[in-house]
Amino acid sequence: MTKQRKEFPGGRALLIGIGKGYSGRLELPDVVRHDAEALGAVLRDPELCGYPAPQVRLLLDSDATRANILSALQELVENARPSDTVIIFFSGHGGQWAVGADAYGYICPADYVSMDPENTGIKTDELSNLVNAIPAARVVLILDACHAEAAAVVKSDEAEKGLLPQGLLTPALQKLSSGSGRVVLASCSENERSYTYSAKGQSLFTYFLLEGLKGAAPEIEDGVIGIFDLFVYLSREVPARPQRGEVQTPVILMRSKTNFPLALRRGGWLKGVEDPMSVSIPALAPTATTRASSVDPQRLERVLANLYPTGPLHDEIWSRAGGDVSTLRLSGSGKASWHAAVKAIANGGGGAGISYGSLIAAALDEYPTHSDLRELSGS
Repeated sequence: MTKQRKEFPGGRALLIGIGKGYSGRLELPDVVRHDAEALGAVLRDPELCGYPAPQVRLLLDSDATRANILSALQELVENARPSDTVIIFFSGHGGQWAVGADAYGYICPADYVSMDPENTGIKTDELSNLVNAIPAARVVLILDACHAEAAAVVKSDEAEKGLLPQGLLTPALQKLSSGSGRVVLASCSENERSYTYSAKGQSLFTYFLLEGLKGAAPEIEDGVIGIFDLFVYLSREVPARPQRGEVQTPVILMRSKTNFPLALRRGGWLKGVEDPMSVSIPALAPTATTRASSVDPQRLERVLANLYPTGPLHDEIWSRAGGDVSTLRLSGSGKASWHAAVKAIANGGGGAGISYGSLIAAALDEYPTHSDLRELSGS
């Protein structure tokens, strides 16, 4: 059947990059603006992602005020359709005010005033309400920031210098991702920094985000890029390039496990598919019965240490796989903990319900298209 090039008509994006818009010492590198601009170009390119140009809006530097950001989000609430896919990209400062019951997190618009975060920041609750009010079936919030899972501060040490309080905590991002079809994709975990990639003139995470959207994410036959396919690519490429000796590990937070279409892949050369949005990408069925004899424990250990870098307690992966955490010897680095945990399984320990197969199956539930996990499971 004749191949057809199709637009991704339901694609909408709000891309926010605030660097030179901040006052004084809060200014950030030029790559913050460049990242948002480059993402906009890739999304609008009919030879790549195919988003309609009028549906991709950029707010850069001093234009990204509190009023303009809230107005742009409200426009998405009013204009997005149930069949749409919405990307919201934020690169800028964020913080947390106070601690305990009175604490609240916020992102910092260009006109943010450090002594008045309540009135000049955008609180997490306010952001969550707007994101969840967008009627689109799929909304992806992308944060490229230092400590991005905590959304603390982008490519800057100003928070550590006392100019900003501790960043948004993980529960705040979990709230943002709690609605159906809501996904938060963060450039690194809360204990890591988000680095620039000077050789490419981009941030490390955003460079590979762009490469993935340009077609480097895993090949699929229906002409679209799935959200899991993109994340699997990022989780492989970004940690493989340590900067200043530090590894950066992308994080995904979402309630559902649907590998939904995010954009066209290289212009969406489709084989007899009239509407790209009608494409349903099935998740892989995990194989829980994988035999220990068929699994390379060293390879399993490496894969798990990459996906769950803090160890078997990361995202409760050990418990979800049927293991007993009280039997584990957790000390040292995440890699050391995984070495001990995988060895425990080989020796018949770790809990009555744990096995190589159940561990691989639990990981596949989160990363259904991960090539190494698929090979380990025998699928």
